[in-house]
Amino acid sequence: MRNWLLLSLLSFVTLSFSSIGGAAPDQVVVNSSDLKSYSVKHIEPVLKITNAAQVQQDVDVSAVLADNDLLYPSLVEYLYTRLSKNKLWDDDELNAQVNLQLDLVTLAGFSPLFQARMEQVQAAFQQGDTGRYDRLTTDTFLLYISYVAAAEKAGKAWFFTTSLTEPLTRPSATEVDLFVKAFESGEVPEYLSRFASPMLNQPGFERVYIDLLSRAQLPPTIYEQYGLMRLGDRLEPQQYRLLLEKLTEAGIAVEYRDDGYIDEALDFSIRQFQVQYGLDDDGIIGPNTVEWLNKTAEDKLRILALNSERSRLWPQQRENIILVNVPNFQLEYWDEGYARFESRVIVGRTSRQTPLLETQMDSLILNPTWNVPWKIMVKDIIPKVKQDPTYLFSQRFDIIEGWDSKVKIDPTMINWRAVKAQQFPYRMRQQAGELNALGQYKFNTPNPQAIFLHDTPSKHLFDESLRAFSSGCIRVENADEFAEVLLEQQGKSLEEVATERPNKSVAFKQRIPVYIIYQTAWMSEGKAYFRGDIYDYDTKRDSLISGEFSKN
Repeated sequence: MRNWLLLSLLSFVTLSFSSIGGAAPDQVVVNSSDLKSYSVKHIEPVLKITNAAQVQQDVDVSAVLADNDLLYPSLVEYLYTRLSKNKLWDDDELNAQVNLQLDLVTLAGFSPLFQARMEQVQAAFQQGDTGRYDRLTTDTFLLYISYVAAAEKAGKAWFFTTSLTEPLTRPSATEVDLFVKAFESGEVPEYLSRFASPMLNQPGFERVYIDLLSRAQLPPTIYEQYGLMRLGDRLEPQQYRLLLEKLTEAGIAVEYRDDGYIDEALDFSIRQFQVQYGLDDDGIIGPNTVEWLNKTAEDKLRILALNSERSRLWPQQRENIILVNVPNFQLEYWDEGYARFESRVIVGRTSRQTPLLETQMDSLILNPTWNVPWKIMVKDIIPKVKQDPTYLFSQRFDIIEGWDSKVKIDPTMINWRAVKAQQFPYRMRQQAGELNALGQYKFNTPNPQAIFLHDTPSKHLFDESLRAFSSGCIRVENADEFAEVLLEQQGKSLEEVATERPNKSVAFKQRIPVYIIYQTAWMSEGKAYFRGDIYDYDTKRDSLISGEFSKN
């Protein structure tokens, strides 16, 4: 096995500013041969990163592994006997491929079981016990096979709410047979690639991962500044060099100049960085930009690994699908492999989070009225009415006798001072029109959590970079354009169906799958893009999957 860690550190030397004098920093380049030299020697830094982050849960898995190091001892021995081999992973390329996948699931931080097992793998390697190392790797890969199979159903809980602590059932007989056939036919690389996450297979992922892991072995550098910096400002020499280093680490090309000024070229690079990290791309280096410039390689590795595993949950087809990535505040509508519509969106604030869900859009509703959810009525509207009795009239709300009734109640006949919000016996409905919270369009997606997409009269909020303002539902910018595109797919036009009548529903011939996802990192055109963890799922992984959610 070649020393991967040494090669990684050597590749990092070309990125260091400590010895380049006045020369411009080089663009990050990691040769594909670096991946082939990836070996078990990298496990130690991976485990250091996971331990430093305290990603292991308060769960003792030692009892699971104490009595017998192997989780599937009889199956492991069967494989070695069937293949007439003492070692399965002594080929450098195979060793690199299997360890990369096992490392990612360990770095993702949701499984104390995988972490404990990789510590055993590392110990066997350090002790020079190659036979034990090989069998532990095989046993761990069998666990990994079962994990990949189970992730389709259990992954959402593992990646957001719980932890994988208990051994999984052994791989199916079919999978065992495929394992054997792969080694017998010499098609192991192709076989292993079946288990890689979709994100791992994206162009540039391996290069970014290896580069970050090499950087994680070196002391972090901190970029500091006071106040704001922008085009035309001059940085101190060390400050200037650090800024260029940070931009280069992000894979952004920079040009060195002796005077330290932020010229148009550097301003453009700063804006590229801001786009890559979901910031206002104004070229101004402020607190948020500085925070992302100083995000450590260890942090990025954990985020990248966790999101790599999360990518298993989301559909890869782009034939007919609507995707909303919550932390990116972005919607994409794909049809026949093309992005037909893209838009900024507003999602639920931290106290009323937009849930992850899979649903279908079945219709478009024009000029919708809004049946106010009970929680919003109690927590938001009734307190406003108590302060301002004219609020209901100015915002065009009706009081309705009940959910099974259409009878309107005169709000002036209610003693609002005496009203106890939690015991309010009526419901509220906002009339259609320019003040309606749903705007002119409701994109109907029936689901138990009553989450849907809609227009909004508060269009100025789309100019904010962090757009978490709603009570759970998703507000779509340029909703009229979205409606037009959707209607075109139905063979209709907005002009054709336009009406002033409230709640005009246009049913779709074919329902469109809608996925609300949560990815704080992804690959695009060979670069890693990161977003803020608005709901703290990357760190706390609090419950998102179930619970009570409100409209709007």
